[in-house]
Formats: sequence, C-alpha cells, structure tokens
Amino acid sequence: MIKAMLEKNSGGVFLALVSLLLVPATLQADARSDGELGIIEYRKGNLIEAMQLLENSAAQGYIPAQTTLAFILDSAERDADAFHWYQQAAGHQDAAGLFGLAGMYAKGEGTDKDPHKAGQLVQQAAQLEHVEAMRVYAHALETGLLGFEPSPQSAAKWYLKAAGLGDEISMQRLKKAYTQGQLGLPVDAQQAAAWRNKLEQAD
Repeated sequence: MIKAMLEKNSGGVFLALVSLLLVPATLQADARSDGELGIIEYRKGNLIEAMQLLENSAAQGYIPAQTTLAFILDSAERDADAFHWYQQAAGHQDAAGLFGLAGMYAKGEGTDKDPHKAGQLVQQAAQLEHVEAMRVYAHALETGLLGFEPSPQSAAKWYLKAAGLGDEISMQRLKKAYTQGQLGLPVDAQQAAAWRNKLEQAD
C-alpha cells in the first residue's frame, strides 16, 4: 500500500523538489518546521502530506527528515532513494543515518552488499549510543558476523550498555547469559533475577 501511494504521488514529490530549487536561501529556515510537521503527519498515517514536507525538509539538510524519509522509502522498496537519504544523514555522523545505511549495505539494497562496511557503520552508530545499533553490534561481536572477530566479553559490555538504555532484547540476552554462564559472565542467579525484574517492569 505504501509503495502504491508513493508511486501515485511521485509527480507531486518531484514538483516539490523542483519548486525547492526556486526557494530563496533565506527561506530555508523553514526546513526544520517542515521536517517536524512531516514526521507528525507520517505518524498520523498521512503519507502523501508527510512525503511532501519531508522531501522539502530533507533536501534542505534537516537530518531527522532525511532519516524518516529514508525509512519510508526503504519500507516501500525504493532502495536507491532510501540509500541516498541515509547516506546524506550518515555523512553528518547522524546515528540513525549510520544505522540505516548499515542495513542497506548488510542487505545489498540500493548498493552492493558489503557486510564489512555494514559492520563499520553499525559500530559507529553504536558508539553514538543508537540503542538498536548497540544491540546489533553486541550480537555481531558475539557471533562473529559483519566482519568482526567473535568476542563474547566485548559483546557482554555492549549488551549491558544497550540494556542500560532500556533495550529489552539485550535484557533478555543478559538474563540468559547470567542464568547459563555465557558471554564470559559467571552463573549468577541474583543478576539473572535482577534482569528478569527489569523486564517485568518494562512490560
């Protein structure tokens, strides 16, 4: 459905981009407000209105608009466009942009598949405290995926960081690790119970 709506409105999006070229630089201060409104409209499900606002804002360099637009386009399988906007945001060391771009490289969507490049981008996003990237980085360190050497102890540190920021999947992994003595962690019923309690509180 999203793909169909995007295709139906592709002319409108194109016109919005063309009209943007005619906007004086002094009006580019509206990029932030357009982007924020576009994100609100997207969350409401008003996709066509959101796309027009996000395209305008993203083209003027508002990073949250770029990453939101990239996510929508990625979901609609418009991979080349999604890659472009993730790349724009990642170029400014934006965590969401880096993580989104990592996903494109990992799947080979909009670009050649490159797990090592994906791993580098995930690591950068994790270091910027992008919670999902921290978890993915931890998993990659645990399993040796994305070009990393397996390092259970390093994985445990990143699971702990992600869990500390509220990531429930990381909490689950730590509960299991402390129950079974994994990731270089000792069997510790008290720690396992503590993570179980945090998970229950999060529900």
